[in-house]
Amino acid sequence: MIAKFLIDTNILMDIIFEREPFLRESKYALKSIFRSNSEVYVSVQSLSDIFYLTTKNKSKKRAWETLEKISLMFNVIGITPDDSIEVLSSGFDDYEDGVIAFSAKRNGIDAIVTRNDRDFYESDLFIIDPKEIDKYLNNHCEVGSIVVG
Repeated sequence: MIAKFLIDTNILMDIIFEREPFLRESKYALKSIFRSNSEVYVSVQSLSDIFYLTTKNKSKKRAWETLEKISLMFNVIGITPDDSIEVLSSGFDDYEDGVIAFSAKRNGIDAIVTRNDRDFYESDLFIIDPKEIDKYLNNHCEVGSIVVG
């Protein structure tokens, strides 16, 4: 089985803005996931957040360039009205994270990679801290033609 990972906004922001002390772990996790031949996704909500923050902290030109790169590297999943409504009665503390979790589940995502695991406490998906990516990949993903885990 090829794993499907959703990369949370904070991981991408670590890389885009070179945020320390998280940059190294976030880059490593992302590289490891791509090397595993897994399917890698981002939420359209993350693209919106990244555009806003990059425009605010860098420039609008840089924001457009960043979104273009992301859209070439990642599969983008959308958010439906049902995702938005389901989160209202779900117990999530953060609406945005809840919408991302419901969208991920609807799209068959296996795991969300995030530094904010407590934000996804209500999700029944695997939540993986970047520091734990090797453990997950070694136990749940294909290596060549051999299924591990």
